[in-house]
Amino acid sequence: MLRQTAVAGTVLAMTLAGVVVPASLASASERSAPSAAEPSPVELAVAAADQAVRSGLDALVAGGPDEQYDRHQVTPWDKDLFSVAYERTYNGLPVVGGDAVVLADGKGRVRAVRSATEGAIAVPTEAQIKSGQAVKTSRERLANVDKVDSKRLVVRVKDDVQTLAWETVLVGTTKDHVPSKLHVFVDARTGKVVDSYDDVKAGTGHSEWNGPSPLTIDTSRSGSQYALRDTTRPGLQCSDYNGGLFTGPDDD
Repeated sequence: MLRQTAVAGTVLAMTLAGVVVPASLASASERSAPSAAEPSPVELAVAAADQAVRSGLDALVAGGPDEQYDRHQVTPWDKDLFSVAYERTYNGLPVVGGDAVVLADGKGRVRAVRSATEGAIAVPTEAQIKSGQAVKTSRERLANVDKVDSKRLVVRVKDDVQTLAWETVLVGTTKDHVPSKLHVFVDARTGKVVDSYDDVKAGTGHSEWNGPSPLTIDTSRSGSQYALRDTTRPGLQCSDYNGGLFTGPDDD
């Protein structure tokens, strides 16, 4: 009888221990559980900027369901400031001249907003002119066209004038043999050129070379052709505007 009582007491002690020990472990687990991570400064700045464009803050336009701002770049500045850039669309069409920038800080406060245009977009989106005709009209604006780099239907906004247009990008040279990457906007309803701009800008640079005179660059040979690629300096080669490597029949 005494032996049975002792066994029963042992079982009871083990049962109680089975209840107490897990509770103790759970308490320790709760104490060691990590807290939720705090948002980083850039996350707070981006969240504030996104809220600004959704609400149409200041110069930003809170358009209807047809308009949208798409965030495409975040640039850190000094003093915990972040520049958040947005591109605008209307019925899925890019709005060229409708981009916006929000300046926000790492505490989630908006400091400034800038928009290329403050008016709501309201243009018909059905083109009356085919893209092929727009490309033909655009090619007349560049003396020598090497290729049509791209074409797309857009909403062009300039000086608050909105136009449904075909944007054609041409790569070639001007009549003065200057490289060009020309953007031409043709009204998609009338077929007239409404705007254009060139990615290539003319300028004058001043520099100074410290080193041997004259500067020499080694060439490489393949068959009967020489290429202006210096194999002794990896990555050093001379190319034209389109990326084509300069080659010739001799090493001069």
